[in-house]
Amino acid sequence: MDPAAAISAEACEDVARILREVIGLDCATVGRGSLACAVAERMRASGTGSAGEYARLLARSPEELDALIELVVVPETWFFRDREPFAFLSGFIRSEWKARRPARPMRLLSAPCATGEEPYSIAMVCLESGLAQADFSVDAVDINGAFLERARRASYGRNSFRSAGPGAFARYFSFADGCYTVREEARRQVRFLRANIAAPASLPLQGPYDAVFCRNLMIYLHDDARA
Repeated sequence: MDPAAAISAEACEDVARILREVIGLDCATVGRGSLACAVAERMRASGTGSAGEYARLLARSPEELDALIELVVVPETWFFRDREPFAFLSGFIRSEWKARRPARPMRLLSAPCATGEEPYSIAMVCLESGLAQADFSVDAVDINGAFLERARRASYGRNSFRSAGPGAFARYFSFADGCYTVREEARRQVRFLRANIAAPASLPLQGPYDAVFCRNLMIYLHDDARA
């Protein structure tokens, strides 16, 4: 019998409630089947004998919560995803931000940043739009420590570009052994931070931000967390 099928709706709801309360996740966006499979996998890994026992472990163990989040929240991301937000940012910088001649650097936020493709894309767009390195900074936030470690390594395979390579942004990458690595010029503009964006008090950030990339967070949250 499939272990995930043996997990009751009530047990899944207990886990879903914890995820809802802690990270604002609307588990309907990932589906009960996917959640049950993730719980079954973590039950095996943690040696818990029942879904109820696992829910109790999850409630008291931040490490176990991280492990479950890594399975439930898939970091679906790539460089310059959806293009339009980056085109809008470039236009905003060229037509509005630079025209204001602000006395402070532009501050941008990517949340969640997953494995780093989005914040590095933001940094490259800023540089290509005429901002100097001293003129902007990017904060990149995610709750998952494993994702952040991959982001800091800044080394990516072809899948991080989907159907095309770096294109016009090729100068910001070095290529070796099948991997694209973000060059220091863009890397130094991004600061990676581990935090729960649904719990603002946990964020080690200093606002305000002039641009916030959060579309791929909002689609997973329940209404209260979005607010």
